[in-house]
Amino acid sequence: MISKMISAVLVAAILQCSIAAQDQARSQQQTITTMQHFLRKAQEKNKAVKVTLNKKINNQRKVSGGVSGISDTGFVIDDEKTGTATTVAYSDVREVSYKGLSTATQIVIVTGVVVGVLVVIAAAVVPKT
Repeated sequence: MISKMISAVLVAAILQCSIAAQDQARSQQQTITTMQHFLRKAQEKNKAVKVTLNKKINNQRKVSGGVSGISDTGFVIDDEKTGTATTVAYSDVREVSYKGLSTATQIVIVTGVVVGVLVVIAAAVVPKT
């Protein structure tokens, strides 16, 4: 009986993880106003951003670094690796996001760890016959 409950919990956890991963993969292209708002927020908080481009600029599809300037036509990213400033037009951008793990990814990881611990505890408590 307990093994069936553990199996059901594991199946539910795996389904939740796969659904969260699909939602992240389907992120739609952002609007210019959304990008401007996001970039201003990142600039105020002095956070690094990751910019995914529609086409290659300086042989790169992704640029990451701090935001140093925002205008109506584009923005400037100070590249973390090279230290150079890259000017990016909004029309060339597919997505702008914070660098690092998203909140959804952190939740999925914590949920997986908790489920794993519960499975180990349940396996240790169940008497072997």
